[in-house]
Amino acid sequence: MFYRARGARFCRNPAFMALSRVALALLLCPLFASAATEPSSGIVADVFDGDTIMLSSGEKVRYLGIDAPEVSHRSSPADCFGHEAKTLNKSLVLHKRVRLLYDRVRTDGHGRLLAYVFVPDGRCVNAEMVLQGCALVFHSADGFGRFEEFLAHQKVAMRARRGLWGQCSVKPSDHYPANRRSHVFHRPDCTYGQQTGPGNRVRFDSRATALEAGFSPCRRCKP
Repeated sequence: MFYRARGARFCRNPAFMALSRVALALLLCPLFASAATEPSSGIVADVFDGDTIMLSSGEKVRYLGIDAPEVSHRSSPADCFGHEAKTLNKSLVLHKRVRLLYDRVRTDGHGRLLAYVFVPDGRCVNAEMVLQGCALVFHSADGFGRFEEFLAHQKVAMRARRGLWGQCSVKPSDHYPANRRSHVFHRPDCTYGQQTGPGNRVRFDSRATALEAGFSPCRRCKP
């Protein structure tokens, strides 16, 4: 009883309570500081490809929920429709003020902001890139709130053969193993696909079926 009473009196001590509030503020400060550094808008200073931009304030922004074909790099050529995707993206956002909205995950593994990007006329650029056949839906393990909306746009683009869906041919396979956790599908001989655990394995009989289910093609084996 003595120690409990003494501890209670100590906890009610004004100096102790003040120090506790300071310690709590110091713990929460980085969290609020992190949120404060995520811009709600900005001017687009550069466009790297079909799904990545840089704001004039220096932040790199990756379009959430989509994956555009790669442009050429020093060691690798561009993917089919990579240049066209970048061109459309530039026409939509370059030197314009865009609005950014965030979802559950706000940054990727490269430190880039993950956001829905909106141009002044109200269009969501992420959705527009998919609808015009210049990007695919990308459903990571974390997911995102507008997945079903983007997937509906992808189905429209696929059926109309817009953009990459009408221009880029892919060698077919008799089936496509996929990972239900990563939402990625592979060619049967892909070593990355073969590493999928039994509980996460899914099989698709066609590429179109995998894409319409919201799975993304593996960047290594390119099914």
